[in-house]
Amino acid sequence: MLFAVPGPETAIARAGPLGPVGLSLVALPEAIAAIGRTVLNVAIVIRAKNEARDIGDTLQAIYQQQGIAAPEVIVVDSGSTDGTQDIVRRFPARLIEIPPETFSYGRALNIGIAAAKGSDIVVSLSAHSLPAHERWLVNLVSGFGDWRVAGVYGRQIPRANASFFDHFGMALSGVTSPRRRWQERDMMFSNANGAFRRELCLALPFDERLPGAEDLVWAAAVQRLGYAIIYEPTAPVYHSHGERLPQLLRRLAKDQPTILKLKLGLLRPRPAAARSPAVPEGS
Repeated sequence: MLFAVPGPETAIARAGPLGPVGLSLVALPEAIAAIGRTVLNVAIVIRAKNEARDIGDTLQAIYQQQGIAAPEVIVVDSGSTDGTQDIVRRFPARLIEIPPETFSYGRALNIGIAAAKGSDIVVSLSAHSLPAHERWLVNLVSGFGDWRVAGVYGRQIPRANASFFDHFGMALSGVTSPRRRWQERDMMFSNANGAFRRELCLALPFDERLPGAEDLVWAAAVQRLGYAIIYEPTAPVYHSHGERLPQLLRRLAKDQPTILKLKLGLLRPRPAAARSPAVPEGS
């Protein structure tokens, strides 16, 4: 999918020989080159397991987007047994299957990003995140016209089945806010409805060791390099988990240790040389 970036200047011309906060062209040459293009390619990666209830609606909404060409869609499935894969095959999407025992949120996403060859921007969308209107995608990626932007995440509207805990947690995180935010220090980001520059993710992959909150860790890492994150309320999806207290506590047990370590400065990003996600053969 092609997305036109406004303005004739390139990022290199605007930033000089160094990227934000001295990010050298030697360190991330492809990332800087991609940022400087006036036309960017976009792909969507969806991580899924047993999402038969929602993934069909999500894919249909993706292919009904307006103002932008039909996207490349990559679904990374980690062992669905409820017919999710059959539903995906009804659409012109690429299905990549990975063994469930190898799954982590970061690993599944890194595999999808690696498969999205030729794309400059990758959108990460939960299988149960339903785009709320036909201009969701173009609004989500429009912020990449600014070379300082590493990632953009959109608004989340609680579904009808949302619990009190859903409403409280989403409001606390700021993902239901109607106000656009420019974040240089706030590490909030969400891979349930987010987008990022592919080459930055190849150079600084999502951490595959983490049980959760890999999106926040990545956002904090690129902000330390001098990039910004945008919260874009005009790119909303319907998304919530319908969680009761036991489910909420299990999710917090996965996410909060990571967030605490991040705030204490105990987590550092692993460079791409430390690991290289391979797309499974035959996918």
